[in-house]
Amino acid sequence: MAHLFNLAGSPWLSQKWVRKVKDAFNDISPYGGYNGDEDQGQMGALGVLMAIGLFEVDGGASVNPTYEITSPIFDKITIHLDSDYYSGRAFIIETKNNSPRNMYIQNAKLNGVEWNKYRFSHNDFAKGGKLKISFGPEPNKKWGLGE
Repeated sequence: MAHLFNLAGSPWLSQKWVRKVKDAFNDISPYGGYNGDEDQGQMGALGVLMAIGLFEVDGGASVNPTYEITSPIFDKITIHLDSDYYSGRAFIIETKNNSPRNMYIQNAKLNGVEWNKYRFSHNDFAKGGKLKISFGPEPNKKWGLGE
């Protein structure tokens, strides 16, 4: 549900709640785990997607799938793309000023171009490239509203 704030025109709330949910369920030891995990791996997969800051609300089932950008917990993520399916070699997400306190996107660049949308197309992902995200402690309520 945290990702639906993107679709409601409030991407800063998706960024906040993705981090809050990830923080609440970060104990993946035998004593923690994903509360309510039904053992089919879906909660674990959701945890990975939240950690890398990408999500598909429609599950990739649309004609033109898109990835919503939220708030990754890592400073750098490299997703290696299989050449049997993708024309690119890797999709890299790099963050600046990323910390538990700095969870709000201040600005972003996709392949060197200023990016003011909360999502990008699967076609852009498949080509490979780089998403750079800068974070701060307060929401930038203007970021992510471009279409």
